[in-house]
Amino acid sequence: MISYITGASGFIGSHLVKALNKVICIPHKEIMKTKLEPFDSLYFLSTYGNMYFHTDDRKIIQANISDLIYLLLEADCDYKSFVYMSTSSVELPVQTMYSRTKKAAEEILLSFIDEYDLPICIIRPFSITGVGEQKEHLIPTLIRACFTGEAVDFVPEPRHDYIDVQDVVSGILKLSTAKARGIFELGNSFPVSNAEVLKLVEETTDRKVNISLVDSIRSYDSDDWYSRNYKLKNLYNWIPCISLRQSIKAMVEDYVKRT
Repeated sequence: MISYITGASGFIGSHLVKALNKVICIPHKEIMKTKLEPFDSLYFLSTYGNMYFHTDDRKIIQANISDLIYLLLEADCDYKSFVYMSTSSVELPVQTMYSRTKKAAEEILLSFIDEYDLPICIIRPFSITGVGEQKEHLIPTLIRACFTGEAVDFVPEPRHDYIDVQDVVSGILKLSTAKARGIFELGNSFPVSNAEVLKLVEETTDRKVNISLVDSIRSYDSDDWYSRNYKLKNLYNWIPCISLRQSIKAMVEDYVKRT
């Protein structure tokens, strides 16, 4: 039987599609027009609001809540798995429009689980990196700057729990296959500072980044922002396999090949 995916052209989606068989990609603009056939699994990966230039509140609500509700109600069949990609930022002390809409979507999905015992899986990924990561993000920016010499505004203190996109895909498939219900975190379970990331990039490229130290404008960063992964590890025997150093090495090799 078929699977559906939204957000197939995005960072995670483009990797997940390669691992799926008989998958139908639903373009973002077509979600509210889609009539679903009986399916095995649906992967809701489309999103809006996770980039600094995503400032349209209507689009944030549409992508993270309205589109989801439409497909959730349209999925009138005995499916094996309905996966919703949320965000780890729903647990941060400072919330944004993006994280609040993701949290609202989680609550709706939890209600469907409780009321109808549906195999709905909510995934909260942490900082996803790897080949194909958005060029505006920290690691791709630092790698590019190593080779171009461009200046980079840099804040050394923030810490993030990085996980390679391939590990994210393996986690998604593990949960989907197991018909998992509820909320699961995907991360490496330890935070890495921007300063440590810079060191790894410079060691991997054997080049220096032209950084300019600046003050952070992100009020939501937290030293406690990392995955515990207990539920996924204990129930489904899943752990990430790719280190941050390995991710950066693959990203550098991909950058060199493309340039």
